[in-house]
Amino acid sequence: MTKSAIIYIPDISGFTKFVTKTEIKHSEHIISELMEVILKSNLLDFNISEIEGDAVLFYKTGEPPKIGDVIELSKQMFLNFHNHLKVIERDNICQCGACQTASDLTLKFITHFGDLSEVEIRNFNKIMGGDVILAHRLLKNNVDSREYLLLSEKYLETQKSFPDNEGWITYKENVEDIDSFGKVNTKYIDFKPLLKFISPVNKLNKSKDFSSPDYSLNINAPIKLVYGNLIDANTKSKWVPGLKAVLDAPGITRINSSHTCVFDNIKIKFAAEDSAVKNNELFYSEKGELDSGLKFTTDYKLEALGSSTKLLFKIYPAENSINSGKQNFFVKIKNKFLFGKLKKSIIKSLNNFKNYCENLSSERNQSA
Repeated sequence: MTKSAIIYIPDISGFTKFVTKTEIKHSEHIISELMEVILKSNLLDFNISEIEGDAVLFYKTGEPPKIGDVIELSKQMFLNFHNHLKVIERDNICQCGACQTASDLTLKFITHFGDLSEVEIRNFNKIMGGDVILAHRLLKNNVDSREYLLLSEKYLETQKSFPDNEGWITYKENVEDIDSFGKVNTKYIDFKPLLKFISPVNKLNKSKDFSSPDYSLNINAPIKLVYGNLIDANTKSKWVPGLKAVLDAPGITRINSSHTCVFDNIKIKFAAEDSAVKNNELFYSEKGELDSGLKFTTDYKLEALGSSTKLLFKIYPAENSINSGKQNFFVKIKNKFLFGKLKKSIIKSLNNFKNYCENLSSERNQSA
């Protein structure tokens, strides 16, 4: 049985096809985050038929919503989408291609009205029909803009008035010649004027002193490979001695993201604190806290030396962990002992890390 329905497709564009496994994994993770933003912005309670890679296929049967409501919905999705990209940009510490170009992603919307059939598949209603196909075909069009709301003639014919009193709305005529459908008249609204409503974000990088590092070593592997594995909590089990499990490891490490390393007799929670890029150098800092209460910070500096990397490391306790006069004397002694043991353990881990990165680099060179 066919029903009349609005078909609404937000579509994300802009990612190139990346090569490395990390870049592919991170691009998928970023798209997943942005899809969640789009789904949470569904103010008109559209039904979800499918999530199609970089797009969502929404629909709603019956009388179509007013164009003003569709514009407002698209505006809110667009702003939420770009504000989330700004948060990613602010908190990003990863140097992979996907994370570095996430801010280039764009969002467009297709709105069409027509007939469709609903088919229930595993508790989801999949929609089918010629108008569903046409809505998808409209994703590839001649619109002279990267971000816009495209409105088909069939949808526009259901509307009596067209709002234009917000100061940024301009309806532009567009005609598409689509195989099996012929000429399709549309109008579109360019969303470029909305970019002025997106607040800029500032990333604060703290200055670090590496004039007297606690440890340094040279790693025969490219700086991006070394850095990428250093910040990835999921690789720690491959180079940290005695590590039994890593809990709550994030898909992408960003500022304030955290994970917990579990050993036989202790747990350590880590949280990414800061990162910076300067010429051929990369900086990374994370805070740590033992379940005994000892808090500390680790700083890393990576310098590119041709195809190799020099890694410098510093660790220091939080002021109230060892140096506070308010602490019990025996607690101070205990924390000093734990801190010294922790430093030795991390240095041992970094030597394992060197071997891990060098082996990984060698494997990649052999498979290239």
